[in-house]
Amino acid sequence: MKHLKRFGIAVIALYLIIICMLLAFQEKIIFQSDTLSQDHEFTSSVPFEEIYLKATDDAILHGLHYKQENPKGVLLYFHGNARTLEYWGKWAERLSKQYNYDVLIMDYRGYGKSLGKRSYDMMLADALLFYDYANTKFSEEEITIFGRSLGGAFATHTAAKRNAKLLLLESAFTSVYDIGKERFWFLPLKWLLSYPFQNIENVAAISMPTYLIHGTKDAVVPYDHGQKLYKKSGSGTKKFYTIQNGEHNNLINHPEYFQALDEILK
Repeated sequence: MKHLKRFGIAVIALYLIIICMLLAFQEKIIFQSDTLSQDHEFTSSVPFEEIYLKATDDAILHGLHYKQENPKGVLLYFHGNARTLEYWGKWAERLSKQYNYDVLIMDYRGYGKSLGKRSYDMMLADALLFYDYANTKFSEEEITIFGRSLGGAFATHTAAKRNAKLLLLESAFTSVYDIGKERFWFLPLKWLLSYPFQNIENVAAISMPTYLIHGTKDAVVPYDHGQKLYKKSGSGTKKFYTIQNGEHNNLINHPEYFQALDEILK
C-alpha cells in the first residue's frame, strides 16, 4: 500500500512538472523566432521600403513593403512561426514580381527587427496595425489578406475585424488547442494556453471570398484542419485547393500550388 501511495505521488508530481514545463516553454514551442540586428540590410530585385510601426504599448514592429509600378493591389502577408523577413522577404519578393502585387509583410514581436513584449492580444492588434497601414495606401477592395500556418491566425483575425478583397489561407490550423491536444491530450490545455490562436471561429464570421490551400501529407497541420476550416467558412464564395502529397513546408515544389495562386491572384 505504501509503495502504491508513493507511486501515485510520483505520477502526480511528474504531471505537475509537465504542466509547469508547458507553461514555461510554450512560447518557444509556438514562436520559433530568430532576431536580426537593427542595422541589418535587406536586398531585393524588387523596390522595397522598410516599415516601422509603433503599437499602442510603444512596441516597434518592423515590416517590408515590396512595390510594383502599377500593382493589381497589395498582399498583406502573415508568415509562419519560424525564420525572419530575411527569409520570408524573398518569398514576398517572388510573389510581388510573379503576380504584380505590392506585398506588405511584417515580423512578429521577437522576430527579426520587431521589438516588444509578446502577448496574445497585442500580437493580434499588431496585425491590424499593418492592415491599417496598407489601407492608407490601398482601398479595401485592393487588399488581399494572405496567411500561412501560424500566420493564418493573424490573417483570419484581421479579416474578421476589417474588410478586404479576399482571404487566402495556406496550411492553416483550426486552433492551437486542436494542434496541441493531438500531442498533449492528457493536459488541460484550454486552461494552460497563453496564446489560444484560432481560425475556426473567425472563418465562420468572415463573409469575404475565402480560399484555402492545404497539402494532404502535412504532418505539422494535418489536412483535415484545412477541410474543417473550409466547411466552417461563412463566405458565400469559397474554394479549397488540395495539393496531393504536399507537406507543410514544400508546397512551392508542387505545380498545383502555383496553379491555385494563378487562379486566386489573377
